[in-house]
Amino acid sequence: MSDTEANLVEQLVTANRILANEDIVDVFGHISVRSERDPQQFLLSLSRSPQAVKASDIQRYRLDCSPLVEIAEKHYVERVIHGAIYQARPDVLSVCHTHSDGVLPFAVSGETIRPVIHMGTLFWEGVGWFDRYDADGNLLISTPSEGNALAESLGHRRGVLLKNHGCVVIGESVVAAVMAAFYLDKNAQIQLESARLGQPSFIEPELGRVASRVFHSPLVQERAWGYWVARLPHGWETDAGVGVRC
Repeated sequence: MSDTEANLVEQLVTANRILANEDIVDVFGHISVRSERDPQQFLLSLSRSPQAVKASDIQRYRLDCSPLVEIAEKHYVERVIHGAIYQARPDVLSVCHTHSDGVLPFAVSGETIRPVIHMGTLFWEGVGWFDRYDADGNLLISTPSEGNALAESLGHRRGVLLKNHGCVVIGESVVAAVMAAFYLDKNAQIQLESARLGQPSFIEPELGRVASRVFHSPLVQERAWGYWVARLPHGWETDAGVGVRC
């Protein structure tokens, strides 16, 4: 890959490390970003554990999920998640797929995630539900038909649950997608815990819409990003190859 988007590559590597360090993605999670140079392409790592992603692992894909350069390396099977959403949602600049512990009880039960904390108002429009796996599928989103069905289930929202699997969230930037993944998980945890004490006090959509505005502020996003970066293990930049042109 050329170095014309080196900063975007560096940000994507950092996002992988943050999501892994904060226990939002496990060995199978992944995050992508739409290319600034060509909106009909996106950047995504080769098939790696997020904690191990390096700058040299970031590859460029067309929106049909075909790699621009064929190499003898494995790609994520579920990259159709990213391509399908970018095709359906021109406003989306980053996509993240997780199997976080906070979200999984809702993906298993079908219970709706609703905002119960301020940060949860990022999802004031609701969280979609996907269960349209191919008849001969294996609970992975790995075919174009599944990717398209997922994009439909997401609709105009910021997140969607995948039945018995996990979730997908989107953002207007890599930072926004990381925030969405982190706070969907946190809201889900608090919603589940508060339900044990009684009926949770849900935040109604109109209040949620207004309350969510603060989280779109560049100042707030930079503050959150700086916090998560500061929590990364010492020396992670060298290990991740950050700053290395690929």
